[in-house]
Amino acid sequence: MIAIVGVLPDEIKPIVDSLAPRLQISQLLKRPVFRGLIGSNEVLIISGCVGKVETASVVQAVIDGFKPDCLLLIGAAGALRQDVPLGTLVAGTAYVEYDFSPRINVDSLISPRQEVFAPLLESSEVNCGIITSGDSFVSSESLAKKIHEATGAICVDMDSAAAAKVCVENEKPFLSVKVIVDFAGSKAIEQYIENHARFGPKAAYFVVEILRNVVLV
Repeated sequence: MIAIVGVLPDEIKPIVDSLAPRLQISQLLKRPVFRGLIGSNEVLIISGCVGKVETASVVQAVIDGFKPDCLLLIGAAGALRQDVPLGTLVAGTAYVEYDFSPRINVDSLISPRQEVFAPLLESSEVNCGIITSGDSFVSSESLAKKIHEATGAICVDMDSAAAAKVCVENEKPFLSVKVIVDFAGSKAIEQYIENHARFGPKAAYFVVEILRNVVLV
């Protein structure tokens, strides 16, 4: 079974709508949980995780409650490079918390197992690379530049690194697929509000298309 965690409900709606049959089987942490098939893939879907703490709690609860084979996170992100256009899909190959100062001899780069996600990572529709996460919007160009130089990340969000860390600790394959809706900097919040409705579900449509044609687990 593939668990899919969406940051916001509208970002996973295309996946929920594609389930056949679509069954709301339960609630988890007061969030609705849906289950069904897409192609030959059994899929479990939940949403509602803004920030690293909430994301970690939801992902751990999903793993404890449903024992999925692997976990996908989908949502929106801000570009850290100007050559990454709005609407670009980014698949994370590794993850890092930009606002965490690592202890001595601790590798800050989080690298989950990803073999089962090869069909997504090899798609021409995605840019693959590092995704970095922190608990606030990056609202200045100088901070965005600093984060990019320190991490080498394509984009920044508030959740991927936390989900990746939980999956590594639980030995679960993990992938985050994000769509760019703003450029990290002084206009990030304004751009997010302007572009999220247009681009927010794009990662979900991409995942649905893959699942209809490929069996992941």
